[in-house]
Amino acid sequence: MTPLQLDKLTSSATCANFLARTILFSLRETVGDEFYSFLLREIGDADILARFPPDDLKREFPLQQLGNLFSALESVAGEKAKRGLLHRSGRACFLCLQRRPTPSLGIFTAAVLTLPKARKVKRCAEILGEYFQRYTGFIFSVEPTLHELLWRFEIPFPEIEFSLGTNMADLWSGFWYELLYTLSGGKPHLIEIVAGTGEKQLSWALRIPYLPFEG
Repeated sequence: MTPLQLDKLTSSATCANFLARTILFSLRETVGDEFYSFLLREIGDADILARFPPDDLKREFPLQQLGNLFSALESVAGEKAKRGLLHRSGRACFLCLQRRPTPSLGIFTAAVLTLPKARKVKRCAEILGEYFQRYTGFIFSVEPTLHELLWRFEIPFPEIEFSLGTNMADLWSGFWYELLYTLSGGKPHLIEIVAGTGEKQLSWALRIPYLPFEG
């Protein structure tokens, strides 16, 4: 199999080191050390992925590197298996990030947890949109409906939106699954992914159900 080629990196298309580190560790934990090393060999020049970024808030990690890793995962495992692995990685990513004191996700506070359940989900979506926008540069919006909300995001970097958009949606579907599972006391929830076209670029949205029995 021909190694995947690294695309030219753009300095603006970066995410915070700690977030990239969390995503990489979560994926490695999901697929195992041996398979993760195999993915790096498929990419070729992947030293930055093998070393892991530092655990700090600087936005230095090239997002294209995540796109290359996700593309290698699909090339080796197939699209269906890749989606399942990214979903599981997203669940692990949530568990890791919720334990971080700095920067805190900011969703497990009295002001959030005492809200009615529909309001609670909406407020979590707003807080997380601000959180991930700050550390990735992606653009988020929250669109509530009667029974669910759309957590929509766009990637303002044309050079990476195709390689990252659906993959990040798969990752975040696992993240939100674990979040709702935690908030509801262990009840599973279906998270659907919707892809569409915005005015200037592609957009993706997660259909996130409100928690049952309230709101």
